[in-house]
Amino acid sequence: MKQLTVWRKRIAAALEWSAVDKSLILMAVAIPLYLQYLSWSLYVINRPDRDLLVHVDVIRRVMEVELLLIAVGLMISGAGLCLRKRRPNFLPFQHATLQYYSLSLVLMSYSIGTLSFPVGIVLLGAPIFGFILLDRWAVWSAVLSSVVLLFTLNYAAVAGYIPYAPSKVTPASAHAFSFWMLSEVFFAAPFLILITFMADQMLTWWRAREDHIRVLSRSDGLTGLANRRHIFSEANAAASASRDSSPLACVLLDLDHFKRVNDSHGHATGDRVLKATAECLTAMVRAGDSVGRYGGEEFLIILPNTDATEAHAIAERCRAAIKALIVVNDQGESVAISASFGLTLLSSSDGSIDAAIARADEALYQAKGNGRNRVEILLASSGTVPSDAFSKNRR
Repeated sequence: MKQLTVWRKRIAAALEWSAVDKSLILMAVAIPLYLQYLSWSLYVINRPDRDLLVHVDVIRRVMEVELLLIAVGLMISGAGLCLRKRRPNFLPFQHATLQYYSLSLVLMSYSIGTLSFPVGIVLLGAPIFGFILLDRWAVWSAVLSSVVLLFTLNYAAVAGYIPYAPSKVTPASAHAFSFWMLSEVFFAAPFLILITFMADQMLTWWRAREDHIRVLSRSDGLTGLANRRHIFSEANAAASASRDSSPLACVLLDLDHFKRVNDSHGHATGDRVLKATAECLTAMVRAGDSVGRYGGEEFLIILPNTDATEAHAIAERCRAAIKALIVVNDQGESVAISASFGLTLLSSSDGSIDAAIARADEALYQAKGNGRNRVEILLASSGTVPSDAFSKNRR
């Protein structure tokens, strides 16, 4: 079951395969397909009523063609298996396999009628599948070749140069009609199953890739937090939702002496400090709060429906948790970590969230100027508020 899942993922990711590997998909389809046609031919010529259904001499010649196509397909597959290691993106091989695939299918369709139901399925599904998976110019070339051959065969049949559907005996009974109807379903079924399965797998992979790209575009690659653009977008959305109805707090924090950490312990240790801080902040905030990496060692926290007292309590909790973090350098030595916090509330006088973030940044600089490892509050209405005012209110 696990191996099946692995293969499903590999098939779903076919869009990222090399040109040769994509071409081998056609061979993996064509060879079993001609084996299926050969099995049908063997079945029908061994039926007791075969003379009422098919022209036996034509079926025997068709079987020779089927064997030849299988042999040619195996040779092309062998060449592809050699190329996939040495020249995996050799595009002429894709052109060759597409020509083989499309022209051989048109040729085989001639025996049962070029205007039959299976031919319509192939003409509709194969180009769409090809344009999704393969080189577009190779597909256009194959489509053009097969259309020219299809038109030539139809014209020759109309003009009387060759018979139309030479394998068929014109159905003279309901039994013969049912036989050919079921045969056409038998010929068309593999295409329907294959196209449906591959489309489902590739679209599933496509959607997963789009979701992954969307996450990457919103996330900071190192910490996994929202990146600057996304946290700013969330701050704007929170500001629009809370203006004139509920308080919104913005907390901007900066790791103290982070450059010294990088210089003294190395950038690998600095990265560990940033990751540990991100995990700490994520654990300390509430559901519904937003945390993002705002700059190098700066983080922005957006606290909806939060007044100054509660915001200060959350900021203090984050500050204490960061101070308590244990991060070791490559030599196994502990690295001291602390952070300075600037806190503000969105004011009705703020033209945008930018004004509140700028005020939080100003409060952050005050925290650094007042000794670091502390929380400073700067409100639009009353200016700087001493941190111990909130401690007193909580007591």
